[in-house]
Amino acid sequence: MKGLPPGLPPAHSRTWHDRRRWDQLGYLRVRSLANPHWSRDVPWSITWLRRERSTALPADRDLDDGATAAAQSYARTPQQSPEAERTSDRLLEPVDELLTRRQTRHLDAVRGERAEPDEPRT
Repeated sequence: MKGLPPGLPPAHSRTWHDRRRWDQLGYLRVRSLANPHWSRDVPWSITWLRRERSTALPADRDLDDGATAAAQSYARTPQQSPEAERTSDRLLEPVDELLTRRQTRHLDAVRGERAEPDEPRT
């Protein structure tokens, strides 16, 4: 299974208790999709990804669509086949890119809040 993207808090981080309210996709990725013991409820995941798309920024919708298509492909893959893990990783690629973008925006916003009034926000 593909590891978490860099910069994302690990699953055991206390950060997720608050963060899951504004980053539900990240919470799902860290707590469920990254857990090898999670029973893969792919139809639920697809429904969830579609709901996530409805609130996504327009620039991120292509990644949401890619994640949904990869989840549909994963649903058609026999779970005991050698292809299952590769198909699962293909699902995680667009999700991880979305989370990387979201993390960058979050950090930029936090830096902006901490900037001094006369300091330019970059």
